[in-house]
Amino acid sequence: MDSAVAGLIGAAIGAGGSVVTVWIQAHYQAKRERAKAVLDFAIRHRSEAFEYADKIAGPVAVTPLAAHVHYQQGLLNLIETNSLTAESLEKLHLENDAISQSIQDAKQARVVKKVMDKHNNR
Repeated sequence: MDSAVAGLIGAAIGAGGSVVTVWIQAHYQAKRERAKAVLDFAIRHRSEAFEYADKIAGPVAVTPLAAHVHYQQGLLNLIETNSLTAESLEKLHLENDAISQSIQDAKQARVVKKVMDKHNNR
């Protein structure tokens, strides 16, 4: 009788371990697929922005890919949590604008530093 109980306990532990392993693998695979989808959407969105920019006369700025990724990630989060509203979308746009501005500021600072370094090395 004791060996039967031990066998059942061992089987339950083995099955539980398998279920946990499968759940962890599925969780991380879903996370990878979601990240890939966000990146694919961002790349497509940025490509469309370039196509649209080509049709406009004069200089046009296209936001960096990182800003597009942020936007698509935020949009997907809003959709998944069923909280896509005009207010939440406006908040996402404002956050995205801040990220784009931050990237532009960092780029400008690198350019200024490079010019200053060249000037100081003369």
